[in-house]
Amino acid sequence: ETLVVKNKDPESPASPSASTATTATSSSLTLSSENTPLLENRHPQQRSMRELLTPTVVRVMTTNIFVCISSSMGEQAYPIFAATNTSDGGLGLSSRDIGISLAIASVAVIYLQLVAYPRLEKKYGVLKCYQRGQKTIIPYYFLLPFLNLVAKQVDISSISSQFPSTSRIILWILLIVLLLMRVAGSVMMMTSINLLTANLAPTKAELGFMNGTQQLSMSSSRIVGPLLSGTIWSWSIKHSLPFPFDFHLLWNACALMVFAATYLSTRIPQSVNEFGADRAESTSANPDDERAD
Repeated sequence: ETLVVKNKDPESPASPSASTATTATSSSLTLSSENTPLLENRHPQQRSMRELLTPTVVRVMTTNIFVCISSSMGEQAYPIFAATNTSDGGLGLSSRDIGISLAIASVAVIYLQLVAYPRLEKKYGVLKCYQRGQKTIIPYYFLLPFLNLVAKQVDISSISSQFPSTSRIILWILLIVLLLMRVAGSVMMMTSINLLTANLAPTKAELGFMNGTQQLSMSSSRIVGPLLSGTIWSWSIKHSLPFPFDFHLLWNACALMVFAATYLSTRIPQSVNEFGADRAESTSANPDDERAD
C-alpha cells in the first residue's frame, strides 16, 4: 500500500471567498477612520431665542431702553430749552452761548471716555459703573429746569448793566456743572451697557444676537425719544399748569425713566461683570475642574 500525504502549502493563495471578506473588512475600517473627526466637537448646540432671553438679559435690555429714551429726549431738548425765552421756562441763551456750552461738554467726554472710565471700571466693575452713571444723571434732569430762576435774574440785571452780572456768572457756573454731570452719567451708562451686552452672551456664537438686540433697542429709543421730547415740551409750555406739569415736566419724565432703570439694575446679578463666553469655554475645556468645584 502506498500512503499519500497531502501537504498544504502555507504560502498558497487563499480561497476567493476569504479574500473578498478580508477586502470588505479593510474597506469598512478605512471608511470609518476617514469619517472620524480628528478633534472632538466642543461647540455647544445653538440656543433658541427663548433660551437666550433669560430674566437677566430682559432686565438689562429693559434698563437699556429706559436709559436710551431718556438720553435721547434730553439731548434733543437741551438746545430748545436753552434757546427758549425765560418767560416760557427756558434759559434765553443765544446760539453762540449754546454752542460754547456744548463744546465744553464735548471736551469732557474725551477725558472721561479715555482716562476716567477705564479706571472706574477696573476698580468697581461694569455693573457698578452702570448704576453710578444712572445716579449721576438723575440730579441733572431734576435740577436743570430750576436754572430758569437764575436766568430770569440775568434778564433783569442785563437791562441796567452792559457788563456780565453776578447772576450771569452764577448761571454759567451752574450750567457747566450740570452739563458735566450729564456727560459723566452718559459716558458711564452708555459704555457700561455695551460691555454688559457682550458679557451676557453665554458663548461667542451668541455675541451677534446680543449685540443686535441691544442695537435694536437703542435705535428704537432714538426714534421714540425725540418724538416724546418735542411733544411733551410743546404741550408743557402751552398750558399754564403748576409744577411739575409746567416746563419741568419733560425733565422730570427723563429723571423718572432713569430712576426706573436704576431700580431694575439693582436686581441684575454681579455675574454680568465677567465675560460669559470665557466662562463657558473654560467650563467645557475643564469639566473635571468644574465637578471638583
